[in-house]
Amino acid sequence: MKRTIAGALVAAMAMLVAATPAEAAPADPVRALKAKLVAGKGVKFTDVTSLLQDSEKVTFLKRTGTLQFGRSGIAASDITADYTRYQGGIFDHMYTLKSGRTIMVGGRSYSTNPMFGEVPDGKKWAKDVICMTGGWLGTFSQVVNPAEPATLKALLKGKKQGRTYSGKITYSALAKVSPWFRLSVPFSSKEKTVVTYQLTLGPDGLPSRLVTSHPAASHVAEGVEVGDGRFSTETRYRGWGSRAGISAPPKNQIAG
Repeated sequence: MKRTIAGALVAAMAMLVAATPAEAAPADPVRALKAKLVAGKGVKFTDVTSLLQDSEKVTFLKRTGTLQFGRSGIAASDITADYTRYQGGIFDHMYTLKSGRTIMVGGRSYSTNPMFGEVPDGKKWAKDVICMTGGWLGTFSQVVNPAEPATLKALLKGKKQGRTYSGKITYSALAKVSPWFRLSVPFSSKEKTVVTYQLTLGPDGLPSRLVTSHPAASHVAEGVEVGDGRFSTETRYRGWGSRAGISAPPKNQIAG
């Protein structure tokens, strides 16, 4: 009996030791991320954005997308956004927003709902006036991108608890390190806006979940009252290193 128990304990310890390397996160998450930046590969994500105001939560934007890597970072993105408009409050200042799909590739972005104007009959896409990662809706969604080594490095300066890092970062700090942010919020003059974040890494050391929030006032004109309103976005990442083949829409489907 004792021999049986001892044998079982040895076997269990052997299984634990064998599992430990696979479960332990890499010591350097930035290095782990850089190893995934292979041309033609990418990562998929989903995110949900809500307005938090007066102790209420109104979810108004859901997105799914793919980021495609190049040798030095993000080379392309394909994002589909589902926007629900509500009446009253800050939503009265968001009347131009619509659901749609945006493809960014080759230094251009193409949208089924461009920032200015409409897609003419007979066409499905229009070139956005400027290249934006997720069109106009992207400015209200996740503007922090941990798939960029420099951005991830900045986020890792937050307080660490297990595999989760929490902290704050300003628009101006993001603008210095993140091409994604500069293309997501190209018109912002509110460099002092503070983004609160909570980043969780997976067992592989790569971003798994990111929750950010920032004042809704950063999206409205001076003098517009938004009270304690904040936009909060939860993004989840999966399929790091999966194949990604993002290309521009067919030319005969693009207006202009």
